[in-house]
Amino acid sequence: MILTRLLKREATMVWDSLCEIYPALAYYQCPEITLNGRLWRVAGLADQQNNSIELGYKFFTHSKKYCHNMIDVILPHEIIHQADFNLFGESEDKTGHGEKWCEIMVNYGLKADPYHTMDIKR
Repeated sequence: MILTRLLKREATMVWDSLCEIYPALAYYQCPEITLNGRLWRVAGLADQQNNSIELGYKFFTHSKKYCHNMIDVILPHEIIHQADFNLFGESEDKTGHGEKWCEIMVNYGLKADPYHTMDIKR
């Protein structure tokens, strides 16, 4: 699938950028990216223990604007959850949006916003 290949390529570019900022990440693999057609409220989920990320397929098909947001914001957001885990262990915040995650987001060049504003109807 074209979208899957695009996401893997984008994920690798995000990971490589994070490795430049945080050289210790070079010892870890980029997370595996999969699409999940059942996600409609959350845009993505990071499974840090398994080094994998699920992204909501419906967000890619809803609108071109959402598709760009998924690639430019949500994908890095989820990858940064994995980077936070790899660098610092379990997050100090239950939702994974703790101080270190915020720091990595800002250092990567994104707002440390834990929520998205995309709306998908069931």
